[in-house]
Amino acid sequence: MKKLLFSLVIGVIALSGCHHDQAHSPLPQLTTATPIKVNDSTYTCGGTVTDQGGSAVTDRGVAIGLNADPSIDNANDIAIAIGSGTGPFATDIAPFAMGYTYHVRAYAKNNAGIAYGRDVTVTPGSGGGGGGGGGNCNVVQVSNDITTATTWTAGNVYVVTTFIDISAPLVIEPGVIVKFKDANCGLEVYAKVTADATAANPIIFTSYKDDNYCGDNNGDGSASTPAKGDWGYMDMRGDQHGSLFRYCKFLYGGGSGGGNVVIANTGTGNIHDFTFDHCTFAHTHGSSSGNRAAFAGSDMKDPAVSVLTNNIFYDNAVPIYIVSSYALDPSNVYHNPDNASETNTYNCIYVWSYGLAGKTVQYNETEVPYVLDQGLAAGGSGQLFSVGPNVTIKIPVGAGNSITGGTANMAIDPTAVFTSMRDDAHGGDTNGDGSASSPAAGDWTGVKIDQNWYTTNVFYSTH
Repeated sequence: MKKLLFSLVIGVIALSGCHHDQAHSPLPQLTTATPIKVNDSTYTCGGTVTDQGGSAVTDRGVAIGLNADPSIDNANDIAIAIGSGTGPFATDIAPFAMGYTYHVRAYAKNNAGIAYGRDVTVTPGSGGGGGGGGGNCNVVQVSNDITTATTWTAGNVYVVTTFIDISAPLVIEPGVIVKFKDANCGLEVYAKVTADATAANPIIFTSYKDDNYCGDNNGDGSASTPAKGDWGYMDMRGDQHGSLFRYCKFLYGGGSGGGNVVIANTGTGNIHDFTFDHCTFAHTHGSSSGNRAAFAGSDMKDPAVSVLTNNIFYDNAVPIYIVSSYALDPSNVYHNPDNASETNTYNCIYVWSYGLAGKTVQYNETEVPYVLDQGLAAGGSGQLFSVGPNVTIKIPVGAGNSITGGTANMAIDPTAVFTSMRDDAHGGDTNGDGSASSPAAGDWTGVKIDQNWYTTNVFYSTH
């Protein structure tokens, strides 16, 4: 991972910074040096161990991240080891991508633990931090389809001016910014896209009006600000195979897709062989319609082929839409990690009740409820509907909406909850109307196993 993020060349630096204030501490005492610019993407970083503390310093270096006070124990930060012992240490680190503010802290470790210097920041390409620096970002207009193997390189902002077809392999390097001019712009993906970034150097897909990444590229100062639906969507056609999106951010999309920013679609094939891992989907335009979600994945069938893991969804309408036979990984998150109260308007996993397609399907997500749009029928050889501990399943109001199956086809944990879409007491305000609606007996039919109505943690059903 470090190799992907940083290439290291040992350098020399005059060091300055604050000191560790704990006198006679068993921990080391050290300062963090202010990073010195080598070029637009390379900075010399380091520090000075002024006192080894109660035992020898066995490891020292810098921790780098996008949030304050990075540490070597945080999986979202990067630790760069620079030797051991006391005295000054430094190395040249690249690439720092323009348009981001990085936090840097020196660290030193001995037998007593880890000590850190102060947090210092660096914003490449910016006159004053805050994700600016538009004047130093090279803007590349993209208006033609991609028909030959192409690489979008770091240091550039690619402004997409229409819907373009990606019909040949496309590599998007870490740190690339992709901006879309308006709601009639997006990507139709027919070939493999490799967008493999890192937490410290993500790839951004956002609005042309978004000045937070590489500055004011549309040249209107503060006259415009980004909004939901500023650009269209990215359509993952079934023809592409092996596309990878890791540590990418999809912001302010869904304008011409009715609320979708990434769509799993059929193309001429029907194999959705892709991975979205550690990506963020935020500020997507949408509505209460389940099939209009930030990630519209109802054509995904196999979680081993269509991989959706460790992603973050917040400030969308519906975060995700899947088919009932797709077992969604429970590692995804449905709130802003920096503000847990910022969730989604209809904070749920919306499920198209297509059936189980002869599979064992496990529902294990507990942060948000599943909404089965018409209920579910589980039956037939090889089919098993498994509902894990503390899972909440909601059913929209409607006569005949039910969950049915045989004892061989249903495995329900006794702590699982089945209830009405209007029930805010279980799983929150999933229909997004505040207190405007209330659940009532008979909102839906119930859960039936063989010929018996299941009654454990079943609420507001007819039976």
